[in-house]
Amino acid sequence: MPLKQTPLIAQYLSVKRRVPDAILFFRLGDFYEMFFEDAEVGARVLNIQLTSRSKDGVPLCGVPYHAAEPYIAKLLKAGHKVAVCEQADPETDSTRAASDGEFKLAPPRGLVPRRIVRVITPGTVNEETVLAADEKSFLAAIVADGAGYAIASADVSTGEFIATRLASALGALEEIARLAPREILAARDDAGVAAILGKSDRMITWLDQASFDSLKARDSLRTRFDSAAPPLDDPVAAAAGAILGYIEETFGRELAHLRPPRLYRATEYMMVDEVTRRHLELVASSDGTRKGSLLSILDRTLTPVGARTLANWIVYPLLDMDSIRARHDAVETLFDSDLGGAAAGPLRRIGDLERMAGRIGSLRASPRDCVRLASALGAAAELKPILARGRAELLGEINSRIDPMAEAAARIEATLASEPPVNPRDGNVIRTGFNAEIDELRSLAAGARGVIARLEADERARSQIPSLKVRYNQVFGYYIEVTKPNLDRVPADYERKQTLVGAERFTTPALKELERKILGAESGLKELEARVFSTLARDLALGAAPMLETARAVGEFDAIAAIAEVARRSGYVRPQINLGRKISIRGGRHPVLEAGMRAGEFVPNDLEIDPDERQLMLITGPNMAGKSTYLRQVALIAIMAQIGSFVPATEATLGLTDRVLTRIGARDDLRRGESTFMVEMRETARLLEGLGERSLLLLDEVGRGTSTFDGLAIAWALAEYLHDSTRAKVLFATHFHELTDLARTRPRVKNLSMAVREWEGEVLFLRSVIEEPASRSYGIEVARLAGLPDGIIARAREILFNLEAGELDEAGRARLAQSPADAPAPGQLNLFTPAASRILDELGALEVDRLTPIEALNLLARIAARLRKGEN
Repeated sequence: MPLKQTPLIAQYLSVKRRVPDAILFFRLGDFYEMFFEDAEVGARVLNIQLTSRSKDGVPLCGVPYHAAEPYIAKLLKAGHKVAVCEQADPETDSTRAASDGEFKLAPPRGLVPRRIVRVITPGTVNEETVLAADEKSFLAAIVADGAGYAIASADVSTGEFIATRLASALGALEEIARLAPREILAARDDAGVAAILGKSDRMITWLDQASFDSLKARDSLRTRFDSAAPPLDDPVAAAAGAILGYIEETFGRELAHLRPPRLYRATEYMMVDEVTRRHLELVASSDGTRKGSLLSILDRTLTPVGARTLANWIVYPLLDMDSIRARHDAVETLFDSDLGGAAAGPLRRIGDLERMAGRIGSLRASPRDCVRLASALGAAAELKPILARGRAELLGEINSRIDPMAEAAARIEATLASEPPVNPRDGNVIRTGFNAEIDELRSLAAGARGVIARLEADERARSQIPSLKVRYNQVFGYYIEVTKPNLDRVPADYERKQTLVGAERFTTPALKELERKILGAESGLKELEARVFSTLARDLALGAAPMLETARAVGEFDAIAAIAEVARRSGYVRPQINLGRKISIRGGRHPVLEAGMRAGEFVPNDLEIDPDERQLMLITGPNMAGKSTYLRQVALIAIMAQIGSFVPATEATLGLTDRVLTRIGARDDLRRGESTFMVEMRETARLLEGLGERSLLLLDEVGRGTSTFDGLAIAWALAEYLHDSTRAKVLFATHFHELTDLARTRPRVKNLSMAVREWEGEVLFLRSVIEEPASRSYGIEVARLAGLPDGIIARAREILFNLEAGELDEAGRARLAQSPADAPAPGQLNLFTPAASRILDELGALEVDRLTPIEALNLLARIAARLRKGEN
């Protein structure tokens, strides 16, 4: 049986047809109501009660209109769009609809008209309570063509608009991961885009191809940005045009704060791919939170825009030498002075100026936002003379971009009350003395309320009813309320208005006239205050661009000040960056682990690596000895240096690094049907693409996800390939002790190990890196420390001896390294046993001058013991 539509449901369905893919928040009184399927989805996601209309059984649920933002945030997080439909003023709706480009429903007689005022999607959010203060919120669009991919991205909360070109699918996916957009726009029939986004877990909105028309896009961009629109090729223009059209459609108007798209090249920044960011825990730790990440250590910013700037720097390390040195100069200036402390007060008062300006530009700012804006601009004015004291060129450039906009701040202070409400229609928005008409109406409204009080006293005296009350509500207006025991004393001119259980409500001709005057004054006052505020807001929106530039400059200074503060507190040093290819670190430390330890507890380590002489550093040693920590701290130091930070070391000289790539840890991807070892091999294969002499590659335990022999063979072959076919700088940590034999045949392979000492049957991990191979893997010793039974430990030692006895051939060469042609001639004898040959090699590699007498005696004792046991 078809649903019998009430006028309200008919109106709802008319609105819903415009936004079939969104949850419709339909305003009814003090609630946003959801109906039909929207109600079922909303009740489930929001965990609220699902009910139904008694008249027609239509499912419904609702949320209070004044507290809707947390509910909207939940729906967005669950991947839904939300369309907000408000009640419209019947007298002014036609004018507003024409000016805003909106539609006006023709509802049945007596039904309040309604219209969609905003469509909120995950990528077009600018509501303050929905956004994460320390994260950007990008909407991205991607287009594929024969030459690669074009990506445009915009953050509507800040007006940032950027675009780039990528040559490969892998490059496009990496850039999307780096941008981390909350929503991606793509054309339904773009097969190239569909292929790379097929398994993406990001929200994708598929649009018609017409949304990506490059000619239409160029016209839109020229119309919107005039001469400021940059020249764009067809795919980039199409992506940027799709972004612009989608934003204007969801907001229902242009955004004054949206800047022209800025072209950038991904190759201008160090390549740190998604896997590496995750392994190094750059902006988030393994549990998905910021605690324990590099960002959590460096982020001592005092403004949200500073926090977002710093996070962006970590994801986009610089490759331009001048820019890196400029940041180092600025950090050094703050490191050596008190500028950071002097600037702390103004920075805290500036707050999130960038997103305040975004709300101003999108005409969504409240009166309270505007008052905060005036305060922020005043604090920016205080910041300028502090910055002027800094000698670094970058600080001067930042200072030149800060515009306190004194006139705008003064106008806000002159126009708005000191503590206005959030809603401009709640009254008491405009400062007394600013507008004579508002002052007059305010006085009339306040005086009328006094008249009501006097009227109540007069009526009590006239009727001899002490409990008589004169009250007001939105349904019945002003009324006189008399309890039922006193009804016999009601004067003859009282007109009955409403009957209650214990009282009657009346009106009189005098009360009706007074009501007309009071309500006219109050509604006129609120309407006039709203109009004055609207004029102020629109004028401020015209100045959104300099506000945003000021905010971004403040964010850069705040990020620099935070880095300087951390460097001073933690004992970091300025790294020397050059165009060479070597990396030299003295006393390097892991910034995150060190921060969680007591002073002096972390053991620092050195590194010398050079693609010409010391290219592949093979690091052996047992579990728990600190190999992974060493790898990570080298990578973090390289990244920190190129974001402009000081680094945790006593001295660091680094050649410019164009990419940092890692393969650390084990995980599976069951969603894609990939085992731990398959994920490991895929990530390893990816690392080998595009390696150059400026690349830094970190490998940890490659091959451990399969059988010992398979894993060892893969690790050996991979190490040979990296040495023979690339000049990338490689740190290769492994449990496969056999790999140390690579140094015999590959001149640029050097053996490092994590120092271990045995003392009275115990294994001591010294956390120190030494330049020699580990004498053994100590896996059995670790197993013993973990509590395995003595019988298992003893048998494991016997098996290990049998395995190691066959490591070398009769000529003392590593069997693993041999090709079939390398096999020794039958019957050829070797002067030494394999064990003795290994010991001789170790003795030949010793730096005798660096041994103390005690160390030499201990070494001889260990060698003698190994020879007696037949071990190597």
